[in-house]
Amino acid sequence: MRLLNYTILSLALLSTSALPESSASQITKKKVISLIGPAKYQDNFAHFDYVNPNAPKGGTLKMASIGTFDTLNQYGTKGKAPDFLFVQYDRLMTRSQDEPYTFYPQAAMSVEYPEDLSWVAFDLNPAAYFHDGHPMTAEDLVYTMELLKNHSSPFFKKAYAPIISVKATSKHRVEFKIDSKYQTIKTAALLAFLPVMPKHYWKNRDFSHSQMTIPLGSGPMRIAHVDPGHSITYERVKNYWGKDLPVNRGQFNFNKFHIDFYKDNHAALEAFAAGAYDLRIETDPRNWHQKYNFPAIQKGEVIKDNIRLLHPHGMSALVFNSRRTMFADRRVRLALNHLFNFEWTNKQLLHNEYHRTSSFYTNTPLAATGLPEGKELHLLNLYRQELPSNLFLQPPLQPVSDASGNNREHQKIALTLLKEAGWQLKGKQMTHLASGQPMVFELLLASPLMERIFIPYSKNLAKVGITMNVQTVDDSRFRKRAKSFDFDLIEWHFWHSTFPGIEQANNWSSLAANEPGSNNLAGIRHPVIDKLLQKFNHIHRYEDIVPVCRAIDRILLWNHYVIPKWYKNEIYVAYRSYLVHPPQQNLNWFNASTWWHKNHEKQ
Repeated sequence: MRLLNYTILSLALLSTSALPESSASQITKKKVISLIGPAKYQDNFAHFDYVNPNAPKGGTLKMASIGTFDTLNQYGTKGKAPDFLFVQYDRLMTRSQDEPYTFYPQAAMSVEYPEDLSWVAFDLNPAAYFHDGHPMTAEDLVYTMELLKNHSSPFFKKAYAPIISVKATSKHRVEFKIDSKYQTIKTAALLAFLPVMPKHYWKNRDFSHSQMTIPLGSGPMRIAHVDPGHSITYERVKNYWGKDLPVNRGQFNFNKFHIDFYKDNHAALEAFAAGAYDLRIETDPRNWHQKYNFPAIQKGEVIKDNIRLLHPHGMSALVFNSRRTMFADRRVRLALNHLFNFEWTNKQLLHNEYHRTSSFYTNTPLAATGLPEGKELHLLNLYRQELPSNLFLQPPLQPVSDASGNNREHQKIALTLLKEAGWQLKGKQMTHLASGQPMVFELLLASPLMERIFIPYSKNLAKVGITMNVQTVDDSRFRKRAKSFDFDLIEWHFWHSTFPGIEQANNWSSLAANEPGSNNLAGIRHPVIDKLLQKFNHIHRYEDIVPVCRAIDRILLWNHYVIPKWYKNEIYVAYRSYLVHPPQQNLNWFNASTWWHKNHEKQ
């Protein structure tokens, strides 16, 4: 979820002599990339509809984050980066918040590509420069790609692996050649979202590792001060080259963003109640309903709001490490899902405000529902001999209880599944008959907030002789253990794009299962999923993505690699009454940069 900015200048005619390989008649050159439907905004648009273009500038926005940070390089291979780092870099193009998936110019003025998408080129805005005044050129963009392909985290390396070469064809024009296996509009969109990094800054520095030196940027804000691990302050760049670009108008209205880091959510809420910061997104429904009664609320100094968002929810879940022998059997994973009582949890602990997550593409047309049909069925039929017959005969449903807390029916189902998998109660301990191993494992959490949710689950498991030890660690240790696959069961969230593409391989491919740092925490190695992931390499239209995602979703759900959690379409937001915001409902993500300070002149 990122914010971006730019100006649109007139396009020059492209001469035939400048065109690569494809003929001029096949070349598309435009100012917008829309992956789903037509673009909402015309080339000459003044600003996005969800901003106030006349919002006053000034003041400081104080916010909070949980945990800590130990790097200022969000693209590197090590470390945890703080929030909002994206504001310091311009990107080639930026997404609008009120469309499914459309990009508009920021550092680039235009994008061009042939019909076969064998290459994509961008014309940089000649007015663009970095915060030190150094002009932004094609060489910087070429160098950026070299950094991300060779020295970044596994996610970015995979995302840009389809780029087989990049060259500067002029001072401000860069052409990316795309591997024939990945020539899709999604690859063009991934390139459009590239940041532009300064070659003269990075060429003598180690990009790969944790960096606490403030990097040189080009975006609307820059880092002004850092207290490592404790706080970070961004300041608005007064002479920012792109401040009048249509995509930037009405955004980045505060002179400063200041973020303090707190040990946990409890400490952060207490600080907010005491007036330590201005805006808070509450993630705990119990807090929202029971603890937002402090004096500032009663005096009207803090406003509570529910904001509806339309972004894809993905899959929030407890993830099994199927590399562990205990969790290698699907029946064991399914049994443990039957023993989790979501309906009771929702009623007793979540104020009955949530829906059970039922798909890795929840609340989107990409989710597998009912029985496979149409194009999804045709796709699955290609691999019918490699898939269980019941996958075609049973819808991908989650266990449902009556919320009473009496889960005996599901307990019986779980015991049957465990027995089939070779597990049985011996005395009071669930034991693997062949090895004598007791069923004892650890649930790894990053937040103490989740303990009150999952300790009741642990007690339910204990009733059938299963020991689940709940372990909460700090954010740094949590991420280190997650990315090295050092866990049994872990709380995690799998996000996905509105238009999924080759990046999905980082979540589900057999290759990623063996690569520490990837997002395949479950250790999924499924030959049919690997084959379906390859189809992303050649898809150009959203309607062709849908059956592929549904087929992958159905196989993932059938194998019960996770115990799905829950989701809701609204977020809880509390803020000081001196903050003002434009209409926020039904956008793709929450964006504090469109807000402003009512008393900005006093700040």
